Formats: sequence, structure tokens, C-alpha cells
Amino acid sequence: MTSPTSSSSGATPFAAPYVVSAPGRLPDQPARRPSRAVGIAALLLASAAAVAGVVVAAMVAAQLGTTGAFVGWVDGEGDLSALSPVRGWVLVGEITAWTCAVAGLTALVLGLVAIVRRTGRGFGIGAVAVALGAPVAAVAVASATLFATS
Repeated sequence: MTSPTSSSSGATPFAAPYVVSAPGRLPDQPARRPSRAVGIAALLLASAAAVAGVVVAAMVAAQLGTTGAFVGWVDGEGDLSALSPVRGWVLVGEITAWTCAVAGLTALVLGLVAIVRRTGRGFGIGAVAVALGAPVAAVAVASATLFATS
């Protein structure tokens, strides 16, 4: 009777012996799934900045249109004294615009980090989309409100 041999080395193949782990040691745990917190934070920040920017832009545009300050500013060839009746609203709009710009840029960076690190990638993609689309939406809503109330 002949034993099976390997064609290349001539040695008989056999299974590797069972190796016992060291006593008192548990097997390694499977790798944890990375946290999606960065992507979620980016999406929440982008959404908050977008909503605040659009709402305040509409409110400021409505005040500029109903008081006639916008028409006075355009007719006065850019004379800023025409905006003095609504200077408080202009200040609110400016502060909100800068705050939303900083929050939107922060959300954009966090979203890109989430995409690159693959931690909450879907939320990161959503955050990037909202952060890039929010200024366009705010300008569109403000323009429509301004021209509808003028």
C-alpha cells in the first residue's frame, strides 16, 4: 500500500496540528464599527445653518420690501442712508449671514472628514450637499421675498 504524496516535494500532506491558546486569555474581539458621530454632527450643523440662514434672509427681505427701504436704496443710486429705517434688520441679517457662513464651512469640513475617514459617510455626503446648497437657497428665498413685497 502506498501513501499519497505531493507531486512536487514527495512529502505526505497532513493537517496542521491544533494550537491551544495560552491559558487565561480570551480570543480577540472583532473590530468595532467606527463611530458615525462626525458625519451626524456635520449634517446637524449644516442643517441648522441652512434653516437659520433661509428664515432670517426671508425675514430681512420682507422688512426691506415692506418698508420701501430697498426701493429707496436702488433709486438713490446706492445711498446707504435709505436703509437707516431698517438698520436693525440689516444688522441681524449680516450677523446671521456671517454666523451661518462659519457654521456652513465648519459643516463642510466635517462632512469631508467623515467622507474621507468613512465614518458616517452618508451623513457626510448629506452635510456637504446641504452646506453647498444653503447659500443658494437663502439668496433665492430672499430675492423672491424682496421682490414680492416691494
